[in-house]
Amino acid sequence: MTKITVLALLFTIGISYSQTKKKENKSKKVVPTETIQEEKITITEINSNSDTETITTLSEDAPIFEQEDDNTIYNSAGIEVQPEFPGGNKILFTFISKNFKYTDEMKENELKGRVVASFVVEKDGSLSDIKVIRSIGYGTEDEVLRILKSMPKWIPGEQNGKKVRCSYVIPIMIYATK
Repeated sequence: MTKITVLALLFTIGISYSQTKKKENKSKKVVPTETIQEEKITITEINSNSDTETITTLSEDAPIFEQEDDNTIYNSAGIEVQPEFPGGNKILFTFISKNFKYTDEMKENELKGRVVASFVVEKDGSLSDIKVIRSIGYGTEDEVLRILKSMPKWIPGEQNGKKVRCSYVIPIMIYATK
């Protein structure tokens, strides 16, 4: 009797296991594999109805268009060639220190600290979207904005061999003495 019960149990498990197949998605899967070669686009479509897959390849003539200008603003830390002030950082900070005008109020308070500014170096090297992120007061924000707006064009950043727009953050140390 136990042999029959074990066989019946195994038989029941086997039948129920074979009948519980995963529900198959009867819809088409479109795999966007676009290949551009000699002005042709190839699109592969996979149709899986049951256990077999049908692969259909469509091909049509298509003109190749040049990619529109990339207006993405890249982070300067993550690009191949970072933007640079003409002559490098040493010349940059010399430019800032020579052009920064300390007010009497700054000097009287012997103002010391760091002002942090951000801007975008455009593809042509000009600066845009100039902002002071952190100021120490006493007119330092206005003076930093004035200096950054008066800078010569920078050498723009590059990604994949193309000039790109790039964000840049610069700390400026302020030392005002009487």
